[in-house]
Amino acid sequence: MRKAFVFAVERCTGCEACRVACGNENGGGLDTGWRQVLTFNPARHPALPTRHLSLACQHCDTPACLLACPTAAYRRDEATGAVLLDPARCMGCRYCSWACPYDAPRFDPRAGVMTKCTFCSSRLAAGGQPACTQACPTGALTLGEHTPEDLEATTPGLAPTGLGPALVVLQAPHPRATETTQPRAADAGPVPQPLPPRKMGFRQEWPLTLLTTVLPVLVAWFGAGLLRPERAPSAPELLVPGGLALLLSTLHLGRPLRAWRAIVNLKTSWLSREALLAVAFLALAGLSLAWPAHPRVLAPFALCVGLGLCVAIDGVYWTVAHLAPRRAHGAEAVPTVAFLLGVMAGLPWLAIPLAAFKAAMFVGRWERGRHVLPPRGGSVRLLALVGAVAPGLHWPVPAILAVIGEALDRIAFYENLEPSTPARRMAEDAQRLSAA
Repeated sequence: MRKAFVFAVERCTGCEACRVACGNENGGGLDTGWRQVLTFNPARHPALPTRHLSLACQHCDTPACLLACPTAAYRRDEATGAVLLDPARCMGCRYCSWACPYDAPRFDPRAGVMTKCTFCSSRLAAGGQPACTQACPTGALTLGEHTPEDLEATTPGLAPTGLGPALVVLQAPHPRATETTQPRAADAGPVPQPLPPRKMGFRQEWPLTLLTTVLPVLVAWFGAGLLRPERAPSAPELLVPGGLALLLSTLHLGRPLRAWRAIVNLKTSWLSREALLAVAFLALAGLSLAWPAHPRVLAPFALCVGLGLCVAIDGVYWTVAHLAPRRAHGAEAVPTVAFLLGVMAGLPWLAIPLAAFKAAMFVGRWERGRHVLPPRGGSVRLLALVGAVAPGLHWPVPAILAVIGEALDRIAFYENLEPSTPARRMAEDAQRLSAA
């Protein structure tokens, strides 16, 4: 058994003493943001009970942050079980905060790096307890122990993750729409609990949108050149946009000069694999185009690396998507590179079925209310798909139309993608249960 937070939902009054204590201990009296107190039904809607949830890093048995971090900035302190972050290794990519289902890592804009709860490991090592548990006046948050057999809580805001969090929740039955403290008025309406601000989106992540749009285009163009040499890009046509996209992608980082560290954690981080394969593809493909004397060996190998790069691009977002219901998206890199290869190489047997798939996925999202493009943008996306596979056009025209359509769909991809955080799940639970 190892140390764990023990939280009794029915005892928590939402006083936030735990949060204040964390700031006093670790932030010099300022709020660290490491511990948050979330409220289910803050408006005291009569249809549902009001409950509070105090959360910080859960120091999981299988930490999603540690596995996702491309710079290997995370480690476990075996003496206390705490998952600790070394800010000197962090490049501020925020990927750990996307991967963590507890929304624990916090970005410090002044330092340009992530920060997180340390479990007050120095206190634990000295035989004490975390400042937050010591400060709780009602005994709602205490320090206890947990075993691998402990079930993960399903109280509002929490859902099973399979990560083995060091958290035990007591007396936390999931509320039902029939649990009321007052009779529900016929016109009570849904619980007014808005969703929290988005963590991701095109506006925040436009450098990554650009990178993950440009790289599949270049892989497809390079592959088309192997099948149709007259359509092959020159070395500058491949390297200039690819290098510029890589350079601009560092604007996403809090510490751009540490971007080289992105390849450190190849063993478990899809982001590390993406970074290494992107550089390797551009280097190998550029070399094969600049010195084509022996293309039979180098060029096919470069294409294989490029296809692996597209798998890694999708892998980065699988880590985010697994925290919410998995939904296929037509703008994922693997179907995109296959579709563009079909268009650029003039392979209708490949391009037409994938165009139909992408159109169906796009229209399906629109019908489910998950559209994020304005109607005119949606029409352009669909017309671009039709034009990309229309017969009789000189090949650069359908290729350009295909790229325009894929760029629009990639923007929609980023607007649709959002990590499932406790605050978001709590708001969704409140809205769903009040409508039941």
